[in-house]
Amino acid sequence: MSFVAWFHALDLHLLYLINQTWHRPWLDPVMAYASDWNSWRGPVIAAAILALIFGGFRARLFLVLMAFCLIIGDMGIGDTFKAAIHRPRPNETEPHLRVVSVRKVTESKPSHPRKGNSFTSGHACNNVALAMVACAIFGRWALWLWPWAALVSYSRVYTGSHYPSDILGSWLVALIYSYVLLK
Repeated sequence: MSFVAWFHALDLHLLYLINQTWHRPWLDPVMAYASDWNSWRGPVIAAAILALIFGGFRARLFLVLMAFCLIIGDMGIGDTFKAAIHRPRPNETEPHLRVVSVRKVTESKPSHPRKGNSFTSGHACNNVALAMVACAIFGRWALWLWPWAALVSYSRVYTGSHYPSDILGSWLVALIYSYVLLK
């Protein structure tokens, strides 16, 4: 068995473990909300406006650096990877996955993949960048953002939106571009 075949088998095994074996009904809404940007958009925008108005230098610096991370990292690097790799999401190709959303849990029905947006995970990249930039600016007070980034990343596999390898690769990509932007 080649390394690529072995790695793909491991990726699928972990995907089904997280998505099916380790799922819990009480965990479904937690993971769905952690993955749902629409649930967080309002509070994030409100926090950014408050930081602009009432925050000091550090808060404004944080917002500027996060804007660079979103523009360069998410829209630039992330979208470039998505276009180059064109990997379908697991819920578009793998049968019997639980597709967990805020409103319902359904079963995947593989069809022709739509866009191939599985790698990189914007959710994982953006939250890793958030944790890295926040820790660089606010120090240990921002350490709680690393478990948050891990929860959001795990939720992307739990909901059937990404393969575990997408998340691992996204963390690596985000750590690199966040580090470079901070330097």
